[in-house]
Amino acid sequence: MKLLLALLFTINTTLFALTQEQIKTLQIIRDVAKAIPNKRGETFEDTLSAICLTESAAGTEIFGDFNEDAPITKASFGIMQIQVATARFMASTYSELSFINNMSELKLANKLLGDVKFSATIAAYYMKWLSDYRKTYYNAVSGYNGGLVNPNYCEKVDKNKTVVYSLVRAGVLK
Repeated sequence: MKLLLALLFTINTTLFALTQEQIKTLQIIRDVAKAIPNKRGETFEDTLSAICLTESAAGTEIFGDFNEDAPITKASFGIMQIQVATARFMASTYSELSFINNMSELKLANKLLGDVKFSATIAAYYMKWLSDYRKTYYNAVSGYNGGLVNPNYCEKVDKNKTVVYSLVRAGVLK
């Protein structure tokens, strides 16, 4: 049994409380991201961990952009808030993900919602693609949230990277 039930960090006067489940989620993301480098050999475990905190508070808010009047493909799902269309695009781009093409919209949405490793894998490939095809790291991070330039989103991700760095320095995350 782990002694750490909740972890508190004070960063820029903001208190962050992370449960063991959130920490476990962040570690899965890091492990997956380390295995999926871009063309330059870079991996994005810190960035994707910060994006996970930004998008879903590390798994506590797994439904995003959901509107019951809109098609399921327009909603964002899971720890990384991925749209079905994004997962399909990654499947058409990377042969390692081609199995996604055999999934129905509903099955894919459920997998994004319920499978942390699957969601992290799609996110890691998406960040790889963004970093390979966007001119700057800033544009790649902005692209994760649907824009070429998104200063508010990048600021949130940067703030959460500070949390991630603290967790790594404390030995909570590897």
